[in-house]
Amino acid sequence: MTDILQRHRQTWQEKKIIRVIYTEWYRMMLADLSQLPGPTVELGGGGGNFKEFKPDVITTDIDPQPWLDLVFDAHDMPFADGEVSNLVMVDVLHHLGNPVLFLAEAWRVLRPGGRLLMLEPYPSAFSLPVYRRFHPEPFIFDVDYFLKANDGLAQKDPWDSNQAIAYLLFFKHLRIFQQRFDQQFTILKRQRLSCILYPASGGFENKSAIPDALIPVFQGVETLLTPLRPLLAFRCYVVLEKKSLAVSDSASLRLTD
Repeated sequence: MTDILQRHRQTWQEKKIIRVIYTEWYRMMLADLSQLPGPTVELGGGGGNFKEFKPDVITTDIDPQPWLDLVFDAHDMPFADGEVSNLVMVDVLHHLGNPVLFLAEAWRVLRPGGRLLMLEPYPSAFSLPVYRRFHPEPFIFDVDYFLKANDGLAQKDPWDSNQAIAYLLFFKHLRIFQQRFDQQFTILKRQRLSCILYPASGGFENKSAIPDALIPVFQGVETLLTPLRPLLAFRCYVVLEKKSLAVSDSASLRLTD
């Protein structure tokens, strides 16, 4: 795992298109952070890039690295109840062994009004075959993580994953999520992102398909394709807010696509 994270740190420094894409995403997340007092914690901080944009973030992962502040498993966080104002995750949820158990733990450590921000892969009609052709991590759709929530945690490699997890929890099984977490979370955002620029970048592992000079052109095309995101998106972005105890069970969810 150390070799992969170090390689990603090097890619961040050397690959302009990756910095352009993630800078936009990080700024989006910064704008959505709760302003409540308390720490903002990045789970699965990996190469530690988010710290460049929010220096006071507590960067964490499960593998010790010199640039990380804490090391722990996201299913069992070393924070008191209601201690954290924000949890930030980029490409982490789909690596978790029990995502529903994690959501319960996130609710525990967040303050009322605190937020959980997640950026994850999204399997649109266009992106799914591309992911399957060029990305080694699978999309496994025939899993009900709500039924598996009581199974506990099995031993697994940290890089084992199911890229479909966010789609299953917040899109395909959205109503089940609403019923299960109705008294815990409000969904503030549920958006599809990135139709062309991200796949053109090749991500952290593959060579970019476009020269740096064409990045602004592809950014313009990306904007034009916004109405087609349900069909073309490669990413999704979900922001949950912990409900206050005063919020009634019938509080409505605010959903944005």
